[in-house]
Amino acid sequence: MTAPLSPDAEAPLTCPHCHHVLQELVVNPAGELIGCESCAEELGLAGEALTLEEWHATDLVTEALQRYPLTNWQVSKPSSTDSQRPRAHFWQVIAGTKRYFLKQFHPWFPPESITYAHSIHQHVIEEGLPAPRIAPDHDGASFTRVGDSYWALYHALEGHHANEREWMWGRPKAAETLGALHAALEGFTPEGEPFGPWSAWTIDTVDRVLEGWQPHPDLPADLLGYVRDRLARRYFAELYPALPKMVVHGDFVSSNVLWRGDAISSSISGILDFERAHFDTALFDFAWGLGDRRPPLLRATVASYTRARPLSSIEREALPEALLLGMLMALDMQMTYFGNMREVARLAAELHYTGRDLESLRKAVALKAPAF
Repeated sequence: MTAPLSPDAEAPLTCPHCHHVLQELVVNPAGELIGCESCAEELGLAGEALTLEEWHATDLVTEALQRYPLTNWQVSKPSSTDSQRPRAHFWQVIAGTKRYFLKQFHPWFPPESITYAHSIHQHVIEEGLPAPRIAPDHDGASFTRVGDSYWALYHALEGHHANEREWMWGRPKAAETLGALHAALEGFTPEGEPFGPWSAWTIDTVDRVLEGWQPHPDLPADLLGYVRDRLARRYFAELYPALPKMVVHGDFVSSNVLWRGDAISSSISGILDFERAHFDTALFDFAWGLGDRRPPLLRATVASYTRARPLSSIEREALPEALLLGMLMALDMQMTYFGNMREVARLAAELHYTGRDLESLRKAVALKAPAF
């Protein structure tokens, strides 16, 4: 066994914006590197300041990896790409010819929820879907405790994350994989317990979220009032109780999907991160990660999804309102956690257009009557 690569052995960490060498850095609430404090402040992005020692966490990483049957291992942060930046709680591990990723869970994420996520993870693999295998520790456990948090080691899959444009045009392919995932999870009961704060949204959740937002010029009271009323009367009161429920991924977005191949022949090589999995309608995943307010793209995405799992008539009827809820969830993420007001302005426009075009979207996803 070798010690992890020391920070000095790696290329100096630089700010992605001003390119100055970092002695301290800022990460966003997802742990992703933003850059130096000056650039984070200038960009108006919320984040946590870390020292380089906290970023590399060499002693904790060493102790965590000593719990696994690895030899001659080396550790580094993953390289930045045009669609992904390194994160505070992820490390790449090379041991001989094998590559792994080491993950540190947040201290507030309980072990029963890791068990829940890993139970789903293992079931998905057994169903033949692409997900990274979990490497057991010396005792055969799927995660281990070091310091005040839990850690897990995963076999790395080959592939890359899609950038924004690639994800937009790749949504139909991603939708077919999501349909296969949902088909595999229907009727499955995981071990452990889902993490409570990431459970299904209700109208009470919507009210609590809206009450907590600061005023924003692109989110007038009449727009938010219309959205809230539509969700309360139509979605939660009429449609949601009749929707089929199952375990859902909870965060089926571009950062949790790996692709291989070029833009023409690309295919999905991995589904990642089941921490936000919970019991809900399948439309949650669709609205959160794949929904699009443009009827042609939405129609193509739904058609691809249904090749793996047909949507019921009630699911098709409820999809436009589910998209509206997905927009609210995305806005809350940016308003409350990331503090990205530029993204809030963009999403506010999307919310307006989605509310305006609900019936056009409903027509786009409705089942066509058979021709005689």
